[in-house]
Order: sequence, then C-alpha cells, then structure tokens
Amino acid sequence: MSKKRKHAHQEEEAGEAWLLPYSDLMTLLLAVFIVLFAVSKIDAKKAQQMSEEFSKTMMDKSYNAAASSGGSGGPLNIETQSELESFFGEYELRKLETLKTEIDTKLHDGNMDQSVSTMIDMRGLVIRLNNAVLFDSGSAKINKHADTLSEVAKVLNTTDNYIRIEGHTDNVPISRSSYSSNWELSTARAVNVVMYFVDECNFPPDKLMAVGYGEYKPVGDNNTEEGRSQNRRIDIIVLSSQYDNLEEHLVK
Repeated sequence: MSKKRKHAHQEEEAGEAWLLPYSDLMTLLLAVFIVLFAVSKIDAKKAQQMSEEFSKTMMDKSYNAAASSGGSGGPLNIETQSELESFFGEYELRKLETLKTEIDTKLHDGNMDQSVSTMIDMRGLVIRLNNAVLFDSGSAKINKHADTLSEVAKVLNTTDNYIRIEGHTDNVPISRSSYSSNWELSTARAVNVVMYFVDECNFPPDKLMAVGYGEYKPVGDNNTEEGRSQNRRIDIIVLSSQYDNLEEHLVK
C-alpha cells in the first residue's frame, strides 16, 4: 500500500512539472514587452526632441540668417552656391540668376541701384527697395520716383512665377499719418505697389499678392538709425517653384 501511495505522489509531481517552464516563459515574454515598450518611449522622446530642434533651427535660419552677396540679410537665406543649387535644382537656380542679372543690369544702367538690392534665398529672387525711394514718411502714396518700379516690372512681366509684394517698416510708432499702425501702413504700401504694377505696367493681377509685415520682420537693428533705414523697405519676391506650386494649389 505504501508503494502505491508513493507512486501516486510522483505522478502528481510529474503532472505539474510543466508549470515551471511555462511560468519562466511568461516571465521572459513580459520582460521582453517591457523592454520594447521602454525603447519605444525613448525613441518617441528622441524623435520629439529632434523635431523641436529641427523646427528651432529652421526658424532661426529663416529670420536671422546672415546676408548673402548682392543684398542685405533677410529671411530664409542660404549662404553658399552649392546649398542654393541643392535646394532649387540647377535649372531653377540658373533661371533665377538670369533674372537677377537682367534686373541688376537695368538698375545699374539707369543709375537706380543705390537704394535697390537683389538677392536669392529659399523664397526665390528678392528685389529690395528702400521705402525712401517710393514713399514719403508716413505715406503709402507712390511718389515721382516710381520709374524704378517700372523698370523692375518690365523684367518681371516676362516670368510666369507668382510675385509677392511685401511691405516692411521700422519699429518707430506712427505719429503723423492717416494710418494708425505700422502694420496698416506697410500693408497699404504693398497694395499700392501691386496696383501700380497692374495699372501702370499691365501686369497680370492674378500673379500678384500684397502682404504687410509692419515692423515684425526686421533685417537690421531697430536700435540704430542705419538698421531702421534697412527695415523700411518693399520686398518684391519672384517666388521659387516650391512657393509657386503652393500658390497655384491655393487658387484652384
């Protein structure tokens, strides 16, 4: 009888023996899932950090980039020829450079290049005019020196790209003007340049847009007179293909 009881006890132990490796397997799987979950959380944090750093870098490059040759510093500036070619592609860059050369030549031949500069950045070709060339202080009415605009418009009318006219001011508050803020003044000036292109230069209106930035996109130091003079400007921008395609998509 005692032998039978002993044999029965051994059978019971053998029948439960599978629980040990099964328990170990479950523990191992749980550990694997915990590790995978932890790794995924770490990667997500790293991805978020990289995204934030990239965004900050692009913003800094957009509005604080140093000047490239041919003009004052400006937004979205790229400093080297290789960077420009990489961003635009060789064909588009050559097209913008040809347009820039043609405008530079016209301005130089007409002795108009003292208060006008040109540059190429990620937005496209930028023609920058000092407000003093076009407007009296506090006014949005284009003055008698509009021949500069006419010469620029003649060249730009040969391109199919969209043209964005940007109005900019310094940060000195409006005092003697019919406009209550620099923002309103800069917008009115941009609109009047657009209307001049349309009315006086037969420019297609569907290719033009007007934007007023007021004092909020400075290219110079508003603490100095020289910097404030640089900030009082009109930027005429021949939009690059990336911006051009976006505008084309928006108007459809």
